[in-house]
Amino acid sequence: MGYNIAGLLIKGKTDQKIIEDLTGQKISFSEESDFEGATGSFREDNTIDILQTQTGSLIFTEFGTLYDISGFDGEIIQFIISDISDTYYFEKYLSGTLQRKYIYSQGEISEDEGSGIINEGEDLEEVIWQQAGEFLQNNFTATMFDLKFKRYCF
Repeated sequence: MGYNIAGLLIKGKTDQKIIEDLTGQKISFSEESDFEGATGSFREDNTIDILQTQTGSLIFTEFGTLYDISGFDGEIIQFIISDISDTYYFEKYLSGTLQRKYIYSQGEISEDEGSGIINEGEDLEEVIWQQAGEFLQNNFTATMFDLKFKRYCF
């Protein structure tokens, strides 16, 4: 599909303070957005788009922005999918312990720590959508284009 996105997946209920602690910035609600708006190349700078359920959150962040998620007390995934540059970044922590880190860029694996979740040769985009479905406990790939996100500004 040609994504150029970055984001966080958090298992468990989150609130604004948790998100502000992760991003290191105060956020304020701006408007609702749909999946296309949240992942599109015309996203506004200094914004994040959040989808929350009772069991987890999916947060699309500014492309290229990585956060220090190593101190998060729970289960969290950070990812970058860049089909344009053929670069994929994946890291998962569980209660502050790195479970998996996988960085692939232009045919080369530059980091491969831990095991499971993603294996060499797998499509990281599909893994992210599968994990989103598990964290959010819904059929994410079937409904993702119909979901409503909340856009917050920094």
